[in-house]
Amino acid sequence: MKTKNNVQKAILRSAAVIVSFVLISFTVSAQNFWKRLLENSSFNDIAIAMVDAPAKTNTTTESLKAINYNTEIEPQLEVEAWMTDYSNFDVNLYSYEEETDAELGLESWMLNEDLFQADEEEEDALELEAWMTSSAVWSI
Repeated sequence: MKTKNNVQKAILRSAAVIVSFVLISFTVSAQNFWKRLLENSSFNDIAIAMVDAPAKTNTTTESLKAINYNTEIEPQLEVEAWMTDYSNFDVNLYSYEEETDAELGLESWMLNEDLFQADEEEEDALELEAWMTSSAVWSI
């Protein structure tokens, strides 16, 4: 049991160190922190190259001359016959008829009492019980 507790403590401590390292890397200016940390290591050149990577693009005038710029022009739109025919765009293409339901009426099966269970349930009359008027219950 003692070794189990010691192992759990060691795991928790290492997790706390890792979490604190991650939090420090988020809170400190990341580029300068890593640059200062790796200055004295063997990966110094690689780290500086990654931090100070130039965002410049190498374009020479020769490569710009090789690019051929063509102005693209779309063909002019033409009005066709169907576009000016108002029957294609008539708002009242459909005729709407108002629907009405048939009037409701009584049918013979509706009046047949054998089809329905008309059990009349009666509730018991309400009674006044002792606790309802007890001043001890209601502290009046």
